[in-house]
Amino acid sequence: MFWETADEVIRREVESVSARRVILEELEKGPRTGSQLREKIRRDMIERMHRAGKTDIDEDKVVVTDPKLYFNTRHLERLGIIVSHRESRQRVFSIAPRAAPAVRRVLNVTRNTTVISSVSNPEQVRPLVHWFTQEAEAHFNRLRIVVEAARFAKGVSKDLTRHVPDGTTKRWEGIWDELPKEVVGYQDGGVQGDLMATYSHIEKILLEELPGHNVIFDLSTAPSLIGLAFCLLANDYAVTAIYIRRHRARKTTLTHYIPGRGLL
Repeated sequence: MFWETADEVIRREVESVSARRVILEELEKGPRTGSQLREKIRRDMIERMHRAGKTDIDEDKVVVTDPKLYFNTRHLERLGIIVSHRESRQRVFSIAPRAAPAVRRVLNVTRNTTVISSVSNPEQVRPLVHWFTQEAEAHFNRLRIVVEAARFAKGVSKDLTRHVPDGTTKRWEGIWDELPKEVVGYQDGGVQGDLMATYSHIEKILLEELPGHNVIFDLSTAPSLIGLAFCLLANDYAVTAIYIRRHRARKTTLTHYIPGRGLL
């Protein structure tokens, strides 16, 4: 059976119906009411009339009816691309979190990028920080390192700046996220973790980042359970995942995985 990727579904919608493109472009900026979406669609209709060469447009007569708006929003909700809720007398719409990365790719929306990575031991922190500050793209400006708390509990410095090479000018933020062994286990200590509990904890991190950032999962050095949770979340949220291959000459190569599109 042939399955469409999230990107393919969204691209089909925005290319086939202009109102749906306007809705997603507007919601990508943040939640909007039905009235706000209706006005954006109306303005788009007027602009398209002007581009078509019409000069006698009575803008007051260009109207977007409730049925037109809600036919399109209900359709996008059924596809899982947007969600809505009622506030007082207004219905408020927003992009569904699981659709946000794909919507941004299709609409070519640029955002600063958070890399969610992990390391199995402290010795892996230095090459990770070196790559992030020296070789990663400039818009990769936040690094979140998810670790087994038990492995990093004693005698491990959480100061990432000590690993930054001299002369680095990139501005970035580093955040540690330590998962308790009751959740993620302790790989070196033989304590088995819970995959879905690990997934849930990392999902919270992902949802913190998605409103303002693009997100990439780095699969390169994660302990097995964290790495598996990264893979599941990358597929569920259509988030790009990468694998960094490091070489002795301090150069790296990347393998990218975009869910539904395979390896690049």
